[in-house]
Amino acid sequence: MKILLVSEFFPKGKNLNFSGGVETRTFFIAKYLAKKNKVSIICSRQKGTKKFEKMFNFSVYRVGPERKYNATVGSFPDRIKFMREAIKIGRSFDVDIIDGGNFIAHFIAKMIANYKKIPVVAWYPDVWVGSWFKNAGIRGIFGEILERINLIFNFDAYIAISKTTAQKLKKRVNKKINIIPCGVDEQEFKVPIKKFPQPTIICISRLTRYKNLKTLIFAFAHLTIQVKRARLIIIGEGPEYNNLKNLVKNLRISLKVKFASNLKRKDLIKLIKQSHIFSLSSLVEGFGISTLEAASAGIPYVISDIAVHREITYGAKGGFLVGPQEPSVFSKRFYELFSDKLLYSKKSKQAKELAKNYDWNTITRSTEKVYLSLI
Repeated sequence: MKILLVSEFFPKGKNLNFSGGVETRTFFIAKYLAKKNKVSIICSRQKGTKKFEKMFNFSVYRVGPERKYNATVGSFPDRIKFMREAIKIGRSFDVDIIDGGNFIAHFIAKMIANYKKIPVVAWYPDVWVGSWFKNAGIRGIFGEILERINLIFNFDAYIAISKTTAQKLKKRVNKKINIIPCGVDEQEFKVPIKKFPQPTIICISRLTRYKNLKTLIFAFAHLTIQVKRARLIIIGEGPEYNNLKNLVKNLRISLKVKFASNLKRKDLIKLIKQSHIFSLSSLVEGFGISTLEAASAGIPYVISDIAVHREITYGAKGGFLVGPQEPSVFSKRFYELFSDKLLYSKKSKQAKELAKNYDWNTITRSTEKVYLSLI
């Protein structure tokens, strides 16, 4: 097959600094599909990137104005220019099928497919209709409008990242929805790396309001009363960065909290392996790849008790689910894992077993079957 994947954001080179789950999924699906298919990717152009790049036997075409790579709500004019150029170049490709990976990519993929009269797939990490303003602020209006337009379109197939997303999607489209989760490359996490000497919690997240990192920071501040050597690493970018830094400063824990971003893939994996607990206190989540990648490294998690987290963890196998507005309970769970070696060992083993349910090889084969059914 000749496959075109459309993703607003995509990592560059072999450093693979992912900033979100959509491009993580697009990368691994492309990598595995390219073993026996011709795969091309259209994405936006980030600063310092080439317009064309060959990666892992697939081709990446970066179009539109140069943008900062943080996979968050950006400039309206820049996004319009990206969409226009992506549609233009996509019409010139010789492909059999197109897969769009988010609300902007859905529109682009549909426009290209209509022009070329070929099948098009809409891959859904989440459905935000009615929640854009709440999750993204005033700039979310563009997303609200475009997602509503996309849901009117009749795509040839729909792929939802989870049962939770599929249930939301079923309220909007009258068509079969394929549920195919994201995965983990187990080999990435088998490299032996020594743990930090200090008890360390790691969080990988966009720094946005709906990720609710205030709960995590308050919980960590409370934990440091009991575990004075504890450390927190927050990896990500976003509009809440300054607010979160100020909160850390006001709580007088600046020396114990480290912010990082734009990490090479190997450096990110090293930090995960060196840490002891993964945590995410988000109010909204499409899936939770970072949770499963940490689990693959044997890192127990303490994450928010929301529907998709209950689903992907099989009800807290390998960690704990906590109400997203309960920092004291987050702190309690951190303390239990740090102080009880038997509990930690049990949860670590469960986490590794959990991650084995999410393998990119299996997930790619399922995705490929959907494509083949349409051609």
